[in-house]
Amino acid sequence: MATQKPGEWANSLLARFEDQLPNKSARMSQDQLVGCLIHISRYRFSLVISGLTKMLQRVNNEAVQSRHEPDRCYFESTVIILTTLERCLTNQTKDTARFEEAMNVKLLLREITQFIDVQNDNTPNAAQLKSLASKVLFALSQNHFPAVFNRISARIQELAACSDENPDCTDIELIQHIDMDMAKLTKLLQETITKFRSKRAPPLILLNSIEKAIWNWIEYHPQEFQDLQRGLSRDISTGLSTCWEPLLDFIETYKAENKKSKTTVWPLQMLLLILNPASLEVTVNELQQGEKEKEKLSTKIQSRDKDFSAKQFVESVKRGLGPHSPSKQVTESAAITCVKLCKASTYVNISDSNNAIFKLVQYVINDLKSLLFNPVKPFSRGQGYNFADVELMIDCWVSCFRINPHNIEALKVCLNLNSPQAYHFVIVCSLLRLAHIYVDFRLQNKNPFRIVNQPHLPWWPQTEVVHYRSSELRALFTDTLNKATQGYIAHTPLRMITSLTLKTKDTQKGLTRSEEVLAHKMLLLLLVRLIHADPTLLLNTQGKVAHEVQSSTLELINGLVSLVHQPSMPDVAQEAMEALLALHAAEKIEIWNPEAPINTFWDVSSQVLFSISQKLIQHQIANYTDVLKWLREILICRNTFLQRHKDYAHVGSQIAICKQAHIKLEVVFFMYLWSVDLDAVLTSLSCFGLLCEEAEICCGSDELTVAMLVPNYMIYQELSQLSAGIEFSTMHFIKFPAASDFRVCFYDSSHGNALNRLNLQKRIMQLLRKIEHCVHGVQPAWEETFRNWEIMSKMLQTYPKCKTDDGQAEIFHRGVGKRRASHQSSEHDLEEQISEWANMTWFLLTLGGVCLLKRRQQTATAQIPQHPNLSTLGSTQANINNYAIQQKINSLTCQIIPQAHIQVACQGSIGSLGQTSLYSFSSSSSSGRGSLHPNSASSTTLAQGPQQEVQYCPVTQFIGQLLRLLVCNNEKIGLNIQKNVKELVGEEMSTYLYPILFEQIRAIVEKFFNQQGQVNVTDINTQFIEHTIYIMKSILDPKPTKDASIEQPSTSENLGVTSIEGI
Repeated sequence: MATQKPGEWANSLLARFEDQLPNKSARMSQDQLVGCLIHISRYRFSLVISGLTKMLQRVNNEAVQSRHEPDRCYFESTVIILTTLERCLTNQTKDTARFEEAMNVKLLLREITQFIDVQNDNTPNAAQLKSLASKVLFALSQNHFPAVFNRISARIQELAACSDENPDCTDIELIQHIDMDMAKLTKLLQETITKFRSKRAPPLILLNSIEKAIWNWIEYHPQEFQDLQRGLSRDISTGLSTCWEPLLDFIETYKAENKKSKTTVWPLQMLLLILNPASLEVTVNELQQGEKEKEKLSTKIQSRDKDFSAKQFVESVKRGLGPHSPSKQVTESAAITCVKLCKASTYVNISDSNNAIFKLVQYVINDLKSLLFNPVKPFSRGQGYNFADVELMIDCWVSCFRINPHNIEALKVCLNLNSPQAYHFVIVCSLLRLAHIYVDFRLQNKNPFRIVNQPHLPWWPQTEVVHYRSSELRALFTDTLNKATQGYIAHTPLRMITSLTLKTKDTQKGLTRSEEVLAHKMLLLLLVRLIHADPTLLLNTQGKVAHEVQSSTLELINGLVSLVHQPSMPDVAQEAMEALLALHAAEKIEIWNPEAPINTFWDVSSQVLFSISQKLIQHQIANYTDVLKWLREILICRNTFLQRHKDYAHVGSQIAICKQAHIKLEVVFFMYLWSVDLDAVLTSLSCFGLLCEEAEICCGSDELTVAMLVPNYMIYQELSQLSAGIEFSTMHFIKFPAASDFRVCFYDSSHGNALNRLNLQKRIMQLLRKIEHCVHGVQPAWEETFRNWEIMSKMLQTYPKCKTDDGQAEIFHRGVGKRRASHQSSEHDLEEQISEWANMTWFLLTLGGVCLLKRRQQTATAQIPQHPNLSTLGSTQANINNYAIQQKINSLTCQIIPQAHIQVACQGSIGSLGQTSLYSFSSSSSSGRGSLHPNSASSTTLAQGPQQEVQYCPVTQFIGQLLRLLVCNNEKIGLNIQKNVKELVGEEMSTYLYPILFEQIRAIVEKFFNQQGQVNVTDINTQFIEHTIYIMKSILDPKPTKDASIEQPSTSENLGVTSIEGI
């Protein structure tokens, strides 16, 4: 269809894209759809742009009309559409239909303008939409500048003809967001000059927009600016020379008409001076040589109006920086002007030291730094300019660093822990900007970071210059971490941080606690992002001995780990994961402790894995699937590092924390096999393979074998291969999925894509039943799952009245980021709880056998003597009916046979079985022995043999509680639970558990008879018997599986030594 009818296919894809928006339904494969649209837009640009534009219109209209829906859905939908538009425009080719394309661009431009021309962009949502719309407009202007320029030109014409004091300046701000090369800039300037010639001065918003347009040209086309400064391009000089004087006339006219605010145009005036290298050089010489040489030098250029003097202008700016400034407004304007001057100078090659712009910078830079970086008297324009002040100092610090990276006065001020907190923001944001990461403080409850793809000039210094300050940066991180985490208010929404101000410490004492904590949290987010962007910046430990280096690394990494499971700061947690992943790059691990990299690696990295695994086991991380995927990447990085040192990779791995971390990892990967999130299951499966890979690397040439490190090596490899196969098959249906949610009970075939998931589930159960070694994380995973299963079972049985005491009525494996929209029914939550309970049930049934095997083997080794081997028993039916063999089994009652498979000796009658059951346990109600009711205690006390001790067995307890659920009488979900129990017990139980199952059934059925042997016929008893018959039939006569690759559980070995005659 894509080849024969591309238009219809594109429309179909657009419709599917819209259906997946948050205001429509839960999203599943948004990234795949976006990728398809971007690819199609290269060939059907107009069609895709038109569809996305109409989609944007519909979302905006629905957001206005639908008041009952949450605004978040429409906001997120708008963000997705704008992001997709920007990516399509960026990847646009030149061979599109011109007329149709121009019409679509006009429609799109009209929609984008509403996000640019906002009256107040201080709200985070408006600021983020404006930022995205700006990117769309920038990409649009690169290939469709005429359409954008015509809209701007029309508005300039209206402004020139309007005599109102407050004219309509809509669309003028578009100038600030478009791509400007020299030709486009010259065209815009000439258009402005033509429209306003012989008239009043342009309004301030137009002058400010022109200034921003010049900056866009400098930043995105620095080579043209460089050529202008060096006089290499006559075309550039000629084009700007025709605009220079008229623009200066505009400035002078504006200053004459607005004397109180005349300094607001100083930054533009300084830019125009820089754009005229000849005038700039004369001005600098005048400043250097004094008034005596003024007349001689001024003859080199055409004389200007007598009211204008570049020298006087620069002197006024310099005077505004000093203590004798005429007014606060002059000081503020002078600071802004000089920062812009310093910033412009960084776009000139530093090797061209004789350039006049550097001489002008040296004329003002000392006064500028004294004004901006004075902790005793901080620079501030007032409460409403907090972020603007910080951004101004960031521009100044970055510019000063690029001009002279070894000048550290400002760096010392910013790193001093006693300086006002805003200086800490300045140094962190400045270092981020050196990595091309800009911080937008208006987006505090969003992602405030944006990557700016501006050209990186070769003469700009790298951050390696400040690596010797690593200890001070680590101290700042530790201090901020302590303040942010100790005083952070849970679930406090981020808002504009009013405490981010250039106040002294004494002044800041009056701030509220919540304001301080929000500022600490924001600074912490920036510091973690800095570690992510440049990990080595905080790892430099020159001059320290080995143990101090390792201690510093451990402190830094442990601090990041503590943030990963910080529920109140999800944005910081995500950045902390990225930072830890960056620190685990092989080349970064090398510098954790250069003198002992392997030993330090095992110690530090194991602590990371242990801590995160513990939180995952306890379900204390909401976005568990993301953390699991991150954990997989960490393991990949670890193996990459170990492969580099494979000859001695095991050195240092014998310490306790390494072994504990390995056990915890296995527990995590086992437990998340019963998650309702398919991504979590697949991730866990793949991680088993990484554990095997690590073992292979660590074996090396020593006597160690893979089986010694990972006893269940072969099973883990097969589990990992399952993940690879399913992930590959998923790639084929994920583009056009039939279901809108991956969260599913694998055993329930009523969900979409049930066949793939059911097959995966069957294969996992088959492999878990094959596990022979109950070592490392196998038994802890079973026991922790059983604890969760008990909580969930209690909640489901009493639904909807009961909630668990520990507040875990919520589904265990549920991520906050994957919740459905609030308008959807809570019925789905109940379905997920039942699904997860069913998943836990099959996990306990399949893995319970090997856990029981370990317990019985331990008991046999400690207490029971050896006995003859009964492995020669015959087939299932022959053994059940063979009296002679039964007699032999009777002689071994209450004794355990320590073989590879546990075999249970039971008496041939119900009564004797009740007296001599091997699996004796406490008569407490928790075991469920002989009772179908959760709170009823067994009325029969079992007689114990002389050598037999009463022991607690969680596997036995689990089987007893599970059988009671066969008669769960919950009105809403009882039938569902009964169905799951009988099918799972009958079809998926480990054969090692059959003896326990039969003994438990016997104990329960025994209570159906009175003392005279008469049956007590009740609905509950009848229901239990019916379900028991189904279970026994499933065990004795299993249904053949349709998938030949899935092996059926073998029942002969355990049924052969188990008496079921009494049942």
